[in-house]
Amino acid sequence: MENTLLFVDDEQNIINSLTRLFRRDGYKTLSALNMKEGLDIISQNRIAVVISDHRMPGGDGVEFLSKVKEVSPDTVRFMLTGYADIGAVVGAINKGAVSKFVTKPWDDEDLRESVKDGVMRFNLVEENRRLEEVSGKQNAALKDLNANLEKKVEEKTKKIRENFFSFVKIFSNMMELYDHNVGGRSRRVAAMAKRLSAKMGLDGVDRELIETAALLHNIGLIGLPREIIDRDEELLTTDERALLVHFPKVSQDLLSTVDTLRQAGVIIRGCMERFDGKGWPDGLKGGEIHIGSQIIAISSFYDRYRHGPRKLTHKDIVVKIMEEKGRAFDPAVADEFFGFLAGWVEEERGFDSDADGPEVRRHHIANIRPGMVLAENLGTTKGRLLVTKGTVMTEALIERVLKYHQIEPVADCACLTKPVARA
Repeated sequence: MENTLLFVDDEQNIINSLTRLFRRDGYKTLSALNMKEGLDIISQNRIAVVISDHRMPGGDGVEFLSKVKEVSPDTVRFMLTGYADIGAVVGAINKGAVSKFVTKPWDDEDLRESVKDGVMRFNLVEENRRLEEVSGKQNAALKDLNANLEKKVEEKTKKIRENFFSFVKIFSNMMELYDHNVGGRSRRVAAMAKRLSAKMGLDGVDRELIETAALLHNIGLIGLPREIIDRDEELLTTDERALLVHFPKVSQDLLSTVDTLRQAGVIIRGCMERFDGKGWPDGLKGGEIHIGSQIIAISSFYDRYRHGPRKLTHKDIVVKIMEEKGRAFDPAVADEFFGFLAGWVEEERGFDSDADGPEVRRHHIANIRPGMVLAENLGTTKGRLLVTKGTVMTEALIERVLKYHQIEPVADCACLTKPVARA
């Protein structure tokens, strides 16, 4: 970029001398005979160095250069003075208007070096300002980029989590295809385990892990004879017990092939352990059992007697858990569970076929909508069980039921209720 010098003096011969001196150095030169002309030029041009005489009509050089400082602060300001102008020198210093004083008559080489230094200083200041502006724009752009990147990462993470839970639900649906009781139990136990883990103060990551493990904790039952799944342990034969003892390992093995499910597999393996060390498959006891395993175990125990073949009242189940406190269940976990149950029982009323209130409605199969919760088992007119009580109906599940309805009519007395809110 061309560097421009401005000479301001009311004597034309001085302007001519300065112009001849600096044109040979490649500078562009402008000139003015008074302050007004000089300020007009300054306001319209990029001036690297201005050289002004001290004595001019309409004002002195100090006043002029002070205004130049306001209009173009980066411009380097020189003032021509005579030896008698000491007062002007002091005034200029006080106002900070002058970068350098040049006495008359000047030495051409000294003045050329001074102007060269002034031009270099002007260019450095402007370049620094330009770099600061560029840096500011780049920082702003980088900030926007980071914000967009964080948003994209957040959206991607959310999508991954959604896909992951969809994947988990596929496994859960597989269990339901195998046995509706097992599938429905897994969803109810998962809901309880999620709420109980929150009450116990576990963080969000742990709660999701426990919920996932609860949804899949019965996956190893696929392939076992249905008649032994809900049978009391003391009634099992040796061979039947051997099959059940093996299923937590099968569950873990099935999940261990998926990296994101390996931790869930570890929790599932410990769901049949007992606090007193008499559980299986590894005989763990006390604090050796993962807290997630303990939460799922006590939730599953409650659900088994609440909704299983040997259905008991809430009070009777609490008595059974009290009997197993310190034996099957960690006393601290059991106490947390008792506190949790008070709120859960109130919410569970939405699943009871005899529950009072406007939430309970009877619907024909054609009127079932996604989000409705079964308040009793849904089956065919011939007594075949299709979907267990407590199941939240989804579009996919409704579609399957409707297709089955074409083969064997589904009872139109199914009792449904609006979904129960769960944290």
